[in-house]
Amino acid sequence: MKYKAFLILLCFLSSTARLQAQGHFTGSSFNPNDYFIPPVSGWVFSLYYSYSNMDYFNQDGNKTDLIEISQNPPFSVEISQEVITHSVIPMALYFGKGKILKANWGVMAIPIINSPSANVALDFYIGQNTPANQDININTFGLGDFYVQPIWLTWEKNKLTTAFSYGLWVPTGKYEANDTENIGLGYVSQNIRLASRYRPDAKYTLTGSITFESNFNQKDVDFKEAPHLTFDYGGTYYFANGHEAGILGYGTWQTGNDNGEKAVPDKDHIYGIGAYGSYWFIPGKFGILARTTQSFGTKNRFGGFSFVVGLNYLLFN
Repeated sequence: MKYKAFLILLCFLSSTARLQAQGHFTGSSFNPNDYFIPPVSGWVFSLYYSYSNMDYFNQDGNKTDLIEISQNPPFSVEISQEVITHSVIPMALYFGKGKILKANWGVMAIPIINSPSANVALDFYIGQNTPANQDININTFGLGDFYVQPIWLTWEKNKLTTAFSYGLWVPTGKYEANDTENIGLGYVSQNIRLASRYRPDAKYTLTGSITFESNFNQKDVDFKEAPHLTFDYGGTYYFANGHEAGILGYGTWQTGNDNGEKAVPDKDHIYGIGAYGSYWFIPGKFGILARTTQSFGTKNRFGGFSFVVGLNYLLFN
């Protein structure tokens, strides 16, 4: 049961995770135990709904309606809006039989259906060449960018578990340069992740993870988003029948410079904290999860509040 219980927590925010970040990935996209593969084979199918409410924060960490595009010559864009996004997130995971490099292995696929996210709004506004006060049409709804994780390995020994994964964000979402109704970002992102979990006893786990995201050139635009480094951490308490409750937090930092015509002069970062809980209707088979996160210390990006609720169905051999 201890290996199956964590699966109910598989809640990848995907597009709504991106609401708090530039690029595709942001902290707390996974719950603390979701980085690791159990020593069983089978499938996990999930369906989530996510809501996020974001505002833009400037270099001083203050909420503002102005995004600075250039310091010399001075130029900024007025946005005068918050960004609210709704997303439907189906997900499929497969845990394979046998071992690869003495590790449990698996793959993950996450298509996204959502309205334009805050990073899409930011991408639009920094692409303007004249001052503007134009709203994103958040009534648009459709297929967003697709996440696939073809390499996923987990080594477990005694109280310590270690995982490595490599994933890609594929630009399947609608994207046209400077379009107010974009849903995708128009470029590929790579995620390389290393995670570790310590279980001092059967009721507790402590988890840490480092994710490095690099980005390819954006379609039809002279722009390449800077890489980011994210540190996630969290703790979990296990109840009877696999029910769980936990806390999580993260920090995301820009590690390089934007390149191209939409490059923003100052680096960005964001921190966040959240809580989650899960309940099994059928232990080890079918359950529900709810979680909430709130960002703080945000600079040069959108940040705010998000809430997720979803269902998970487990089909093990």
